[in-house]
Amino acid sequence: MGMSVDEFYDMLPRYFFNKMDGFFELEQLRERGAWERTRWQTCYLLNIHIERNKQIKLKDLIKFGWEKDDKKTKIEYNKLKNKAEYIKKMEEYGK
Repeated sequence: MGMSVDEFYDMLPRYFFNKMDGFFELEQLRERGAWERTRWQTCYLLNIHIERNKQIKLKDLIKFGWEKDDKKTKIEYNKLKNKAEYIKKMEEYGK
């Protein structure tokens, strides 16, 4: 999580758990990005060998569980982004 021992002991439990939650959510977003890149590469490589009118779309190849509702994903992403910015400001304010 990129914290020193002093930072850990200076944090309130609430701030620590917020930072931990943000860290795990960030790791999950990175993992999703890797899976989406892999799907894109596979789709691209398959479409090279298929006629233009029969080409495969990304979501036809595989649909991930987090793609059920695109609006919900965007809202969650914005909440996570705002939460990370708030924590960063709190850390800068505390220094």
